[in-house]
Amino acid sequence: MLETILLDDPAQNKLMLFKHMLELEQGLYPIHYFEKYTGFSHIKTANLLNQMNQDLFDLETGYVLFTEKEKVQIDGSLPKLHSYRQFLLQNSVPYQVLLATLLQPEMDLKEFGQLTDLSQSSLMRRLKPLVAYLKDKGIRLNCLQMEVTGRESLVRIMYFNFLWMVDFGTELFQYFEKNNFDLHTLLDENDLIYLQYFEQREQIIYQAISLLRTKHGHYIDEPEINHFLYPAALNTRFKQKLAQDGVAETYREREANFVAYMIFYWPQYFSENDPRLPYVRKNYKSLTESKAKAADFLAEMLPYFQNFPRNKQELLLINYQTIFLRQQLFDGKAPKNLDFILESLKVQHPNYEILQGYVANILAAKKSDDLVNLLTLVSLPQVERNEKTDKIKVGIIGFPNHFLLYSLINRIEDLPFVEYSLMNTTSNEQYDAIITCAASLVPANNHQYWIVEGEGSFDATDDFLFRVFKEKQKKQKTALPLS
Repeated sequence: MLETILLDDPAQNKLMLFKHMLELEQGLYPIHYFEKYTGFSHIKTANLLNQMNQDLFDLETGYVLFTEKEKVQIDGSLPKLHSYRQFLLQNSVPYQVLLATLLQPEMDLKEFGQLTDLSQSSLMRRLKPLVAYLKDKGIRLNCLQMEVTGRESLVRIMYFNFLWMVDFGTELFQYFEKNNFDLHTLLDENDLIYLQYFEQREQIIYQAISLLRTKHGHYIDEPEINHFLYPAALNTRFKQKLAQDGVAETYREREANFVAYMIFYWPQYFSENDPRLPYVRKNYKSLTESKAKAADFLAEMLPYFQNFPRNKQELLLINYQTIFLRQQLFDGKAPKNLDFILESLKVQHPNYEILQGYVANILAAKKSDDLVNLLTLVSLPQVERNEKTDKIKVGIIGFPNHFLLYSLINRIEDLPFVEYSLMNTTSNEQYDAIITCAASLVPANNHQYWIVEGEGSFDATDDFLFRVFKEKQKKQKTALPLS
């Protein structure tokens, strides 16, 4: 769905062609071959290929798509799919407009059109999918003024999701670097204590978004989360920076509490040793409504979970309560990375819709599509769980697409030669292999890594781990034990 929101038809067609090229045997291919594959006219196909050739040049890959005889050469040195996809997303009009609303809020669509040499009508047409998506989340994008408004907490989450899914906040960091500020200085040792299983870059991006939005008078107002439990020393440097920027103390506390909420009460938990859990456990005891709903739902699902020890039950109960609490706070309107991957998840998991129907029946009148999807995706790996044998040591660098992470962990647990653990970019621990979402997140002392590009790359991930382990093992799947 991210592609359908951000990429226009030509960009989506280029991505389709690129995926096909990666599947081809090495050799020379005439334009006519791709014309036949796409069903497009010769002129349209040639234009797309020429645009792709320019894209690869702009990517500085050194790859030349065309030979002197105007044939497309496939020689095995094409860039990775994720690199070209990221390039297209970064350079898409909707993403650049969204980025400008955050980094250059004084800019309007007329000025943006002058900079990009695009007409206003063309810009408005390309922005339609983004406008529709934001509207569904209760967020308004005024295209002419290039202004984003709505419940500020949802606006912040929306910005984070797009920044992370497109390039892990790279352009945001570059913006602050150009303005002589190192975003990493916003964290100190009191923050790092709690980031063993949470990527530092995520916290920094939320803090950076806050600095930009408060600068222009947009403040968080979520009274309920201000009463949640957080470490007293968390976000100290961040609050100092807000004070330097002239933000009043009341707003500074609200801003810091929201960042803390996104660190402690938004993510899913995968390890009982997570240093954030003592705060979450204590806080969740007093949140009786979400606690009761989570316990009732777990009781309904528990008979269908396979090989499920008590410590895993407690984590799952916490994760269920997180989902019910989110529903309670945001009425199912909160933007999620899940929004961008749901359809592909359904394709990758044939059992998804079976379990989805079962979850919907459990919730009955209390259900919403958002709630059903979240609970289904958290429950599915537990229902499909198999017994495992551990062999090689694999580190997973977590990222906020927690439901893709659930699926990845479930997949890896089905490999009897793998022992995995979550890590972050500052880890000094040695691993046989790293599974990550970006090469830039891999610690310098680990050299064997694999980049996950969505569930479609899970087969290739298995092959990578198999090569590391140097043994063949087929993955066993368990049918859903639902009746």
